[in-house]
Amino acid sequence: MLELLCHGMDEQLCVHVRPCLESAARSLNLAADFDSFEIIADDFHESEEAWLRMVSSGDGADKCMKGMLFCSENAFCTVRRATSTVFPRTQVWDQSPAPDQQVPFDSSRFSQKQADKFIHHELMLAQDLVRGDVVPADIGSDRVEAFSATWAVVIDGRLSRRALPGFSLTERRARFSRLFACAGVLLPGHWNIFQSLWDGGVNNSSEVLASIRLLPRL
Repeated sequence: MLELLCHGMDEQLCVHVRPCLESAARSLNLAADFDSFEIIADDFHESEEAWLRMVSSGDGADKCMKGMLFCSENAFCTVRRATSTVFPRTQVWDQSPAPDQQVPFDSSRFSQKQADKFIHHELMLAQDLVRGDVVPADIGSDRVEAFSATWAVVIDGRLSRRALPGFSLTERRARFSRLFACAGVLLPGHWNIFQSLWDGGVNNSSEVLASIRLLPRL
């Protein structure tokens, strides 16, 4: 039986996040790949980055796979628009308040829509990693950023075709543009690649890596 846990976050936020995790686990049949999965909130409240860790133990019929998703509490909250005019912005290690300064979570900040699409996206990525559809060692350190961005389009395109929560075409297109436009002009051929990623025309890691070679080099 799949065990689902939430750690490191305000108790009130956990009350909201846990049902979203349970729903995503059912819709993606997470139990086929994991014996347990945990969402662990970290201390970098302003960070947009999330990362996964998979740990296996035992052999054969006794093999156990545990998944862990580390992220900020903000991953489950209404997106706040940047308003700061101070540059450079505060470093991530200076952004977290001291433990005695932390205040209870404001439930009005929670967004089920945001939580659902974030959790579905990350759980599907975890499945890709466990199943070997994505092998980090095959990507190469100079292609990690580009691969992450393009594979994210593949994942959300899949979720969209299955009518499951995920980041929208508009959101993924905007992120794709912000990243690759910094490295060069995005031409119609580049947008054709994006659409193929979204539509499933490019849907495995080797094809994605081949597509990256045709995009502006980051």
